[in-house]
Amino acid sequence: MAEVHLERVENSLSGVLGARRVDLVLNVPNSRAGMRGTSLGVSVDGHWRIESNHDNLQPVGLFLGDYGGSPVYLRNEVHLTPRYSLRHADLSGTIGDHTVRARIASVEAPAFGPDVVGVDGDFDGETISVYVASAGNLSGIHVDGIIGGHPIKLDVTRGSIRGEYSGPDALFPLFACTPLYFV
Repeated sequence: MAEVHLERVENSLSGVLGARRVDLVLNVPNSRAGMRGTSLGVSVDGHWRIESNHDNLQPVGLFLGDYGGSPVYLRNEVHLTPRYSLRHADLSGTIGDHTVRARIASVEAPAFGPDVVGVDGDFDGETISVYVASAGNLSGIHVDGIIGGHPIKLDVTRGSIRGEYSGPDALFPLFACTPLYFV
């Protein structure tokens, strides 16, 4: 398991995962958010395009980009309650030759807090089972779980990401940057 130490200064996210560098430029929060730079020695470039949820309880989000010279296409179909809370979301797509699919849904997980979503799915056939707990005021997010039997534990604030990660390199930019969209 490698330690994560990333600092966010304005639109930059820099630091290390173990002994490997992460240097990303972020454009969040924004309905057309994006990231570019390097993550663990691999070039990363992509952007999210998210439909407005104004009078739309089923917005679709797309992430289009490039990971190490290979195309990335992720589609997220979100289903909201009439009060615009998350009912569930279904993510599917590819990162290069790797397939990913997951269901994101609110779950009861008292050990993690009152506002928790579960991410259950697979990455190239390897099980993803992760809990994401957010502080009520969205000042921080805690990510805890496993990907293919490898642990992930991240604490995300507006200014930093700390924790441990030993999952697939190709998923790390998403697990690091997506919570920053919400804090």
